[in-house]
Amino acid sequence: MKFRSIFFGFLKTWLLVAIFYSGSLYAGYMHLNLNDYHPTTNNFRPYLFERDLNTGKLVQVFDTENSFQFETYSLDSDIDMILYEMRVLPVLQDWGAGIGNYQPSTDSHASSDLAKVTESEVNLNLKGEGGIPSTREIHIATYKGEIEAISYSDSSEMETPEIITLIAKPEGLVPGQTTNIKGGGSSLLEQLIQDYKAKNVQKIRLYSSKDDYYSKRGWEDETDSEGACGSG
Repeated sequence: MKFRSIFFGFLKTWLLVAIFYSGSLYAGYMHLNLNDYHPTTNNFRPYLFERDLNTGKLVQVFDTENSFQFETYSLDSDIDMILYEMRVLPVLQDWGAGIGNYQPSTDSHASSDLAKVTESEVNLNLKGEGGIPSTREIHIATYKGEIEAISYSDSSEMETPEIITLIAKPEGLVPGQTTNIKGGGSSLLEQLIQDYKAKNVQKIRLYSSKDDYYSKRGWEDETDSEGACGSG
């Protein structure tokens, strides 16, 4: 009986560990080779969507001055995390809650799902679970005070930085939004890339839980021998 209790206790522990780490096993990595990254190739005017108060529909608005603003919140800063919970977390929750508004297999659906994944991962890491060091950061791109994109990554001070997720605002996403014209998501990616390149980083990795969603933004599979390039 004692042996049976020990056995099932071990089995239960093993299953919990397997479930906990399954998120790290079902998807591989993608990468951008920063030496081959040329954002000016598709250097169109940045844009976003604003709602027409008369019709309620989203209208594409071009920004000729590229006036996106960028902010960083570090997990190892208590003040940053207070601001994150006040400013960023409600946006992640709002984006994730809207997943039912989008058709499956669309960029908007994938982005909404990634918002839920990011919220859970940040919460897990803040609790100190999963053996993750407190060197991670949340990055956001804003336009006129509104958050247009969010990413979760290792600090750029890390020797081998890794972007866990990079999310554009789900509402208004259309095919080609961030591959042909720079919206908030690609502007944030470019900002991150310039930060990494300034520190002589050769390649950044992305946890590719949504391969198709990211591949359309210029990322390549880790097994691909060719470098990636694109506008993000």
